[in-house]
Amino acid sequence: MQDVRRTEVPELDEIPSGLDAVADRAMGRWYSRRVHSDRLWARAGTCEQIFQLEISDLRESVLKNRLRERQRELGRLGTRWPEGVDAALPLIAGAARRSLGITPYRTQLMGALALGSGTLVEMATGEGKTLTIALAAVSAGWSGRPVHVVTANDYLATRDAQNLRLFYEFCGLSVAAIEAGMSAQDRRRCYGADVVYCTGKELVADFLRDRILLGEQAYAPLRSITRLRGGRMQSVLRGIHTAFVDEADNQLIDEAVTPLIISRPEENSSIAEATQAAYRLAASLLPGEDYTLEERYKEVELSGEGRNKVTQWCLEQAGLLAASSWMGDLVVTALQARHFFEEGSQYVIDAGKLVIVDEFTGRQMPGRSWRLGLHQAVEAKEALEISTPAETLARLSFQRFYRLFRHLGGITGTAREAASEFWRVYRLPFIEVPRHRPNQRRDLAPRFFRTQEEKLEAIVAEVQDLRASGRPILVGTRSVSASERIAQMLRHRGVDCQVLNAARHADEAVVIAMAGREGRVTIATNMAGRGTDILIDRRVAQAGGLHVILSEPHESRRVDRQLMGRAGRQGDPGSTRLYATAEDEILQRFLAGWLRAHFGRSGRSLLNRRLLARAQQNAERKSRIRRLIVVQQDAEMSKRLMNRSLDRI
Repeated sequence: MQDVRRTEVPELDEIPSGLDAVADRAMGRWYSRRVHSDRLWARAGTCEQIFQLEISDLRESVLKNRLRERQRELGRLGTRWPEGVDAALPLIAGAARRSLGITPYRTQLMGALALGSGTLVEMATGEGKTLTIALAAVSAGWSGRPVHVVTANDYLATRDAQNLRLFYEFCGLSVAAIEAGMSAQDRRRCYGADVVYCTGKELVADFLRDRILLGEQAYAPLRSITRLRGGRMQSVLRGIHTAFVDEADNQLIDEAVTPLIISRPEENSSIAEATQAAYRLAASLLPGEDYTLEERYKEVELSGEGRNKVTQWCLEQAGLLAASSWMGDLVVTALQARHFFEEGSQYVIDAGKLVIVDEFTGRQMPGRSWRLGLHQAVEAKEALEISTPAETLARLSFQRFYRLFRHLGGITGTAREAASEFWRVYRLPFIEVPRHRPNQRRDLAPRFFRTQEEKLEAIVAEVQDLRASGRPILVGTRSVSASERIAQMLRHRGVDCQVLNAARHADEAVVIAMAGREGRVTIATNMAGRGTDILIDRRVAQAGGLHVILSEPHESRRVDRQLMGRAGRQGDPGSTRLYATAEDEILQRFLAGWLRAHFGRSGRSLLNRRLLARAQQNAERKSRIRRLIVVQQDAEMSKRLMNRSLDRI
């Protein structure tokens, strides 16, 4: 059954209105909290010393016996299992060495201790986050409570569960992975394992499906009554208690913008006709005369003349098409689809179907759809078959779901910028784990241009120069169209390159893993291949290592840093460079026109950096407020549903 917090989830404070940059920074300081890293580093050193002096040379049979003893001790602690992590960690490190042939570094032990303490951990790319999570997961699994390791995609969940199976079994635990498309029976069996690897989407969806299945019995007192009466409940999850979130900034921040919704098709034969008619009507309206566009917020507003045209059109129609207020809303949605949604950026067309693309990762998200008729409007734009609208059965924000866990920890390479939000929403304190080896990566001075053409020509020239020296290059883009355009320009100049985007997502991990080979050029959207290390050999290291080009700044500085972190892993050499132009989307949307006029001029590097930083701050603030609004809306809905359930008792 769903084992959730017995206490109420604390509600968020009211969102201040009119936040300026100074107030926003003050709010960040107020809501952030850091863990004392020196103390945690000393605890990790003690664990490492015990491992080296007492554990490393133990016979396998003796080590296994001591592991079982520690497992029984943590089992007796139950929900207080973090109290026994320090004593268990040296033995778990010994199990990793025996089963995997890997000796954990002190930095990994430090990260595991932090996760066990319920902390947000920043650990640089390539520092061994996968093993760090596993060390903490074993400690949690010994408590006998459900443990979920949340990963970025199904591939990583399956890969990590398979690669770490011998380690978990050596420690006396079972491990399984959840994949999309699994049957309910297979899911129930996998969730029965001690440690379960899965994506956040699959975990939240299964939680919601269980709540729909249980109905009123999702409320804990009613479940107890059912048990007393001898009833059985066929829920998929065996409970939620402990979660360790890999790539926590992506899962807990970026993915949290949109709540997960369980729905079913709702018969509505007139929606296709109305959507197509609205799009045709929208195409006949004139921008500036009949409607205005707000680029920053991607909004459309009909003018008085535009509304009159819609009303006149409706007077000539019959049935639902004659409802001018309803058709006016559909026309506005059609205009949004027409101006702000492009194939290769927000979506791709696969086998005649519209598939949404995650703007943060560049990956396809099959099965998801936009709400309020937007999905159907984009389908009408692309002349696709109009899908049936869906009826919402259950809805839950990712923020509220993760706050249900009794023990939550997260780890990522980029957490610093969002530390205040992690503390405010999840009450997760923040710690930065030092690198195992000194960082040799060079972040070269960014280059700024007035136009896209100038920028792309400069990128292609830099790729050609570096490739001639034998260095591999990774070019990060924000959209499918941008990646294809750069690839076309390179091939026109005789440069072979590999393209990885939402339209070419097969064998993603293989393409990224090979991106470190001598002279190889890889073009990837955003965070494609996240969770897969790019390895370089000695010859590449001598040539200067991997060079990462950011072809366009992202709305969050975290995403820029994550891409930059591809270079210089584990003390390897490497370099990065950012390219930006006044025509980039973030500057068009989040910087005033009179400021954009000064951007990209030569000899004004400091001014350009400050303008870019201001645009990113504006974008991050807008996204943060959107996420907080989602949480508050979800909390209000949950209160109403809870009151309704209590009235029925």
